[in-house]
Amino acid sequence: SFPINSLHLMRGAVAAQHLGCFRPYVDAMMAAMWEDGANTGDPAVVKDVLDKAGLDSAALFAKAEEPEVKAELVANTEKAAARGAFGVPTFFVNDEIFWGKERLPQVADALRKG
Repeated sequence: SFPINSLHLMRGAVAAQHLGCFRPYVDAMMAAMWEDGANTGDPAVVKDVLDKAGLDSAALFAKAEEPEVKAELVANTEKAAARGAFGVPTFFVNDEIFWGKERLPQVADALRKG
């Protein structure tokens, strides 16, 4: 199913922040996309994943369509791009950028060094 248009997933992440369920949202969507191979480009699949994770898919879908959420995603994207982010996952430790899951050990080292 990859690549997909991930715009609705990113709006969903911002909506999840507003609704206080960001961590379980990200856990569910990342597992669905990268571990289960689910077609998260299909809103019906996303609804099913959210519901199975115990999240309120209707509330998340509704919140994701609000103009304020859309504007916040645009602002977040512009800020990340200005810092040099170009994909997921991108991590910043102070001014140092790390891209890719395989960089997690280096991220951990940088965090320990402060």
